[in-house]
Amino acid sequence: MPFESPAELLSQHRATVARLYESSHASRLGLSLLQFADALHQSLQRAQRDPAGDPVEDFLDSLHVRDLALAAACRLGIEAAWDELVARYRTVLYDAARAIVRDDVRGRELADSLYADLYGLEIRAGRRRSLLQYFDGRSSLATWLHAVLARRFVDGYRQQRRMASLDDCPPASLPDAITSAEPADPHRARYLGLMREAMENALRALAPRDRLRLGYYYLDSLTLKQIGQLMGEHESSVSRRLARSRKALRRHVERTLRRGLRLSDEQVRLCYDYATQEWPFDLTQALSEPERS
Repeated sequence: MPFESPAELLSQHRATVARLYESSHASRLGLSLLQFADALHQSLQRAQRDPAGDPVEDFLDSLHVRDLALAAACRLGIEAAWDELVARYRTVLYDAARAIVRDDVRGRELADSLYADLYGLEIRAGRRRSLLQYFDGRSSLATWLHAVLARRFVDGYRQQRRMASLDDCPPASLPDAITSAEPADPHRARYLGLMREAMENALRALAPRDRLRLGYYYLDSLTLKQIGQLMGEHESSVSRRLARSRKALRRHVERTLRRGLRLSDEQVRLCYDYATQEWPFDLTQALSEPERS
């Protein structure tokens, strides 16, 4: 039978767990021995290791325990661990995302979109929900993060195939088969005009701080940390609120096109397709336009 709890694992393999705890520097991150044992226990469960099979010590020794301890501390919301993760992996994430997307700006956006999910702001049943709960230490954290970025990009691309998005996937990042030239559409200018109207209305509907945050990120090219310092927010909160604003923009735009302008599904698709190929309005002006009283 597998170990039923971290306490049971610790009881039966205390010397090994204690040795790995020491080598992982988990105490420096604020993890207790039992919390570290819990991380090891989760790795054993995911690997479906049976104590009656191969030696448990061999499996535990094969783990990247420093990375596992860091991920466990971040899952628990320990700020010092989060700061260390950002310091160690910010450049790694940016470089990996840039290689995947082949575009500096979109790569930075892809990498930054992970921070809120890694931090785990949402709490259910009294526990933080962090993407890091799926890291089991059998690979390095850098390798795992690269795989997560690649999966997120693929999932986004598949979503684009169903309905192209305004801000997630520029034509240069799509296969040639999708962006190949098509016969000119005589209604193209009209669709671009409708998209411009819908987007400008959506931007005006955002709260001033949300529009300011978008402006800092897309127009001034500030990092999440820089935006957080300017707005008094944690960078994971900046990431989460940027994602929320992007979703709000898309919902507002689509609602305007479908309900307000009564466009068909095919016409909405064309609006999105043409907008991904060229912005139909001055984004700087739209984002900086003052609120109407």
